[in-house]
Amino acid sequence: MGKIIKFPGNNDNQNENEVVPEKEEKLQKTSEDKLTKAIEDYILSTFAVRDIIFMDYIHKENKSNIGFVGVLAYEHKRREGVFGANFIGEAIKDKNGNVRIIEIAFEAGEPSLYKQIMNTLKAKNILPVINT
Repeated sequence: MGKIIKFPGNNDNQNENEVVPEKEEKLQKTSEDKLTKAIEDYILSTFAVRDIIFMDYIHKENKSNIGFVGVLAYEHKRREGVFGANFIGEAIKDKNGNVRIIEIAFEAGEPSLYKQIMNTLKAKNILPVINT
């Protein structure tokens, strides 16, 4: 006959169930942080933006595709002052959880590309719904 040894902290299945949602929340936060960082890096490297003052967006995921719509307050590289812009974009999440931006367009600067991305997001069912 063998002797059963119980270790402290692992004797209850309820404790294991409580830990899983916390891990999911942390994973969700890191995923959103990665998307935010990817959007900021893409905008700073692609457009004439010196500094991002404020950015807010909503996103929707479907498998590995991510669609997002947002608002941005920024300082322009060549003009003085603070400007605001609406943007839309699409990103992909790879197997490692890294986020890669496919494209971003500003509504005022590139209206035809903005509409094209919007139609693409609708077709892929990743266009976020904005409740007003």
